[in-house]
Amino acid sequence: MILGIDVGGTTVKFGVVSPEGEISRVKAFDTAKWVADGFVDSLKAGIKEYLTLIPEIKGVGIGWPGLLSVDRKKVILLPNIPAVYDLSIVDILNAEFPKLPVKIENDAKCATIGELYFGNIKGLDNFVLVTLGTGVGSGAVINKKLFLGARGNGMEIGHMLLEDGKSLEQNIGIQHIINYTLARIEKEKPSSVLVGKEITPKSIFEAASESDAFAVSVFDFVGEKLGQNLVSVIRVLDINTILLGGGIAGAFRFIEPMTRKTIEKYMPSYYTDKLIIAQAHLTNQVGILGAAGLLMEEISIDSGTKVS
Repeated sequence: MILGIDVGGTTVKFGVVSPEGEISRVKAFDTAKWVADGFVDSLKAGIKEYLTLIPEIKGVGIGWPGLLSVDRKKVILLPNIPAVYDLSIVDILNAEFPKLPVKIENDAKCATIGELYFGNIKGLDNFVLVTLGTGVGSGAVINKKLFLGARGNGMEIGHMLLEDGKSLEQNIGIQHIINYTLARIEKEKPSSVLVGKEITPKSIFEAASESDAFAVSVFDFVGEKLGQNLVSVIRVLDINTILLGGGIAGAFRFIEPMTRKTIEKYMPSYYTDKLIIAQAHLTNQVGILGAAGLLMEEISIDSGTKVS
């Protein structure tokens, strides 16, 4: 059994994961309260509580929404939790729990590991995972190895610039989709059930599900921007399997067609003949599963370091 911890801006989620990917004992803690009370002490207390209740736990994996040191010892950029900035959190936890292996990883890369170990697509040796939500996260597996980049923080495709001078995240992060939709409603006055409604990803999805042409065109916009970004990603990594996850990916059937169309418009058949764009399998508690996946077996990374 492995303790998976998913650190988020709102909550810190704990869960116990079996080798088969079954999750139990899920519990969420308020991140803001932990920050106020002392984040590191709260983290230690949470881990200790689980170890007391479940002595079968053999290791701890933690996903963080920020940049990490290449040796996977420190969190080097995490604005919402300044107490862990440049802190050797792994060494601190190893000192507190000397018999317990502890591994950390970026949250989007944890989700990628989760798909590698627990996803439902067989033979998934090379793929890119894109998580669509408040921001745009991503990770890549190349020859069954998690790709990290030279300094440990590669695959931040959400911060790649598009032709409009904005990043992908500034185009299709949740708030930006909402702003885009509101601006178009104000300008176009479309015949749409969305006019006069509160604009949220859910309301746009519900309208698209009712064949609202305007709502569908919003997801076409998302798909086009994502496709433009993925043209570069696919060219650089030479990978032709793309998984879409995160909250917005629930609208996969509306986003995928324009994503594929855009990629096919700009890329030769070498890349597109066997192009796979699929919805990520893991949705519920993917952060916990991915964090636990860090300890499923030793994972080599492309920087030459090993997460061990």
